[in-house]
Amino acid sequence: MELDFSYENMFSYEKRIGQSFKTRTGKASAIMGDMPSSQVRIAHMKKKEGEAMSAVAASTANLTRRNFLKASIAVAGGTWLGTAIGCSSGDSLSGEGSSSQAEEQVFNGVCKPNCFHGCQLKVHVREGKVVKTSAAPYPNPEFNRICLRGLSHVTNIYDPDRVQYPLKRVGERGANEWERISWEDAIAEIAEKFTSYREEFGDQAVMKCAVSGNYGSINGGFTSKFFSSINASTMAPSLDLSNAIGLNRVVGWAGTWMGNDPRDLKNAKNIFIWGNNITDAQIHEWHFVADAIEAGSNVIVVDPIFTHMAAKAQKFVPIRPGADAALILSMMQVVIEEDLIDREFMQKYTVAPFLVRDDTGMFLRMSDVGVQPAEGPVNLLTGEPTKIDPAVVWDGVAGASASSAECAAPEIEGEFTVEGVACHTAYSLLKAEASQYPPDVAEGITEVPAATIVELAHLAADGPVTHRVGWGPQAYDNGVHPHHAGAALAAITGQMCEPGKIYGCADINGFTGFDATLSAPATPVTSPTISNLIMPEVMETGTYMGEDIVIKALWVYQGNPLCTFVDSNAKKKMFDKFEFIVTVDSMLTDTARYSDMVLPCAQFFEYEDIVGSGNNNHVVHCDKAIDPPFEAKPDTEIMRMLAEKMGMADLFPESDSEWLQKYVDTEAAAALGISYDALKEKKAIRWAPDPLVRWTDKKFLTPSGRMEFYVEAPTPMDYYGQQIDVNREHLPRFFPPTEAWPENPLHEKYPFVLLSERPRFRVHGQWFNNRILRELDPEPTVKINPADAAAKGIKTGDHVECYNDRGHAVAMAVLNEAVRPGTLVYPKSWQVHQHLAGGWSELSSSSHDPVAVNQSYMDELCDIRAWEGAE
Repeated sequence: MELDFSYENMFSYEKRIGQSFKTRTGKASAIMGDMPSSQVRIAHMKKKEGEAMSAVAASTANLTRRNFLKASIAVAGGTWLGTAIGCSSGDSLSGEGSSSQAEEQVFNGVCKPNCFHGCQLKVHVREGKVVKTSAAPYPNPEFNRICLRGLSHVTNIYDPDRVQYPLKRVGERGANEWERISWEDAIAEIAEKFTSYREEFGDQAVMKCAVSGNYGSINGGFTSKFFSSINASTMAPSLDLSNAIGLNRVVGWAGTWMGNDPRDLKNAKNIFIWGNNITDAQIHEWHFVADAIEAGSNVIVVDPIFTHMAAKAQKFVPIRPGADAALILSMMQVVIEEDLIDREFMQKYTVAPFLVRDDTGMFLRMSDVGVQPAEGPVNLLTGEPTKIDPAVVWDGVAGASASSAECAAPEIEGEFTVEGVACHTAYSLLKAEASQYPPDVAEGITEVPAATIVELAHLAADGPVTHRVGWGPQAYDNGVHPHHAGAALAAITGQMCEPGKIYGCADINGFTGFDATLSAPATPVTSPTISNLIMPEVMETGTYMGEDIVIKALWVYQGNPLCTFVDSNAKKKMFDKFEFIVTVDSMLTDTARYSDMVLPCAQFFEYEDIVGSGNNNHVVHCDKAIDPPFEAKPDTEIMRMLAEKMGMADLFPESDSEWLQKYVDTEAAAALGISYDALKEKKAIRWAPDPLVRWTDKKFLTPSGRMEFYVEAPTPMDYYGQQIDVNREHLPRFFPPTEAWPENPLHEKYPFVLLSERPRFRVHGQWFNNRILRELDPEPTVKINPADAAAKGIKTGDHVECYNDRGHAVAMAVLNEAVRPGTLVYPKSWQVHQHLAGGWSELSSSSHDPVAVNQSYMDELCDIRAWEGAE
């Protein structure tokens, strides 16, 4: 049966939208939580408009399903009811109500948040209004999908709380007090401030910040072009990267998150899923796992929590949070001890035989033994020829050193002295590291039984084996090393380069044949890119890398950092140091509420776009289905207006279509049959091999062209002057998380590890206000094991406070046996105003690994207690 989430049917539930929960004090709270409209005050408006808004607010104070349905149909038909920002009788959509008899147009669209898939959708329009979304076909039908978020887009488009026109702050930051201003005044003020800041303090005084709220091409392309052209600085998001860093240091950077086509899962005999609740976090991929199970694959889930994905697996392995590297190293120890390695694969395709100097930790090179490097191809970045200086290996047959480029069967293990230099093979060093974690030792670290570790090692060597890694193990300060270790395990067992064999993430890397120069400035950007993790210190001290720096203005787009970044209390203090903050969004998010100006932007179906990223490996054309309602504008138009006001009228082409055509029509695209015109006709064209299986040519993108489980010259992801432990980073290691570990003295004060989960009801902070989904997921919750709850006197339905020295969050307790004792689990990305008090990001820490420079969302401790209400 096809679910019908058309506007005519999407409110036909038995539950009333106005159903209430009772708080501990007996006060009713709306099922959607405290909506932003109930808190907002629009200042300095005409009395008549204010009276109209008050009347509307009063009329919606106690909505039932029946009268909410009436209001919603009016929204779709042209009257924006509810407590909308800027609601008045003059601000209405044209036309009468949608009707089932009205002529329907169907446009092609793509759901573009950071959920990894990019579902192609049919956007059904009647009389200029979107009335329904449904799944659209891909050339590869296995990717035809639509989830509950994709089905409920109509609710986002016609959300009564959508920002309708530019807003300027009139109260304190965060007070949610605004006045309406015109676009002309907004752009003029922004241009004046940007210009004056740059003239007085330098180009870097203007900063931009984007995250992952839109996987399309044109919005980011235009915004990047503008800010690069004024030489603005950038606040880097620095998130969800430790898995990519750990993996790609072994195989080379083939894209941020690399893996095989999800259809390849069914080719695996054994599938390890590491810290990835695919059934909820990547809903659209679950069916590929189900297909693999039906085809006979054995699924093993390693996770601290008994997730929905774990419930579907043949084997669930509960593990102590942050201990994954120790488990993998122990599995490696068993594989090596029982000689389950793939010797030939290691000899030919890994650095296993490379000799590592005992004195420097570097590979012994042929130049070290008197052979001059040869000249290689020109480096396109430097314009200089590269040098070919092969590593030295030991030829066991000849009993002498040899070039790795020439020796067919080098020794992979041993210690050797060459020209007076003592060396060990890289594999010998890896073996020595793994030998520290026999199963009985690893059991004490991971709480995984020794016998289970042995079993897992056997499964990991019994191929084809796929390791699908998620974003759980990477969310600690030791998060690089589980993935470095996992890739090393795949290397020594030869579980790479063939169907069903991979260590990788969800493959969400996109087509790289577009014309990226359209987003590039005429001259190189010299202003810095600074991680948000150190921005509080930069703004407090006014220095960066030992030099003075002044940053005055911040432009936020495609993201909600005050909700989705760690340590939000510290981030707010950092935001307070900016003189001027502009957020471009369609909703009053946590970040928008803490801004000085909010510009209403178009949503996904309100402008033309091209999407080339996602695990479906297609390039898709997105039609403009409707005009943006009210005064909302596409980011492209906003950037054109600002560029013109700042004297750069020629920065962008006159039309979006012109830009998109230039962006798509490249030689690389043409070679694959991809062009702008072809995309408009066919809607979606596959760009990758069908199916995509990585590394089949066994040519890795590392300096050696091999899998480098020994990293010769480790470097930090983002350098800001920090020191790193180079010796630690040569090999995969286990070391405890910074905070979330029982041996941490802070554990006595805060005995719970606080874990987040990616819920099916939101994508990060997006869909937070969707009223259909709020029926299913009405308020912030925190899951707790019943034994822990009993010790704290907590029952399901109680409102509880999770707290530590950084902050707190209040949520409704849910007792759940699936939660590991000593941990708490919360669905992430509720907005602050949806909590009774606090917010989840308050509890997290800015502490980070200096190599990864990555937000450690789960490396945090807290305690929990009954909520007694506001002080």
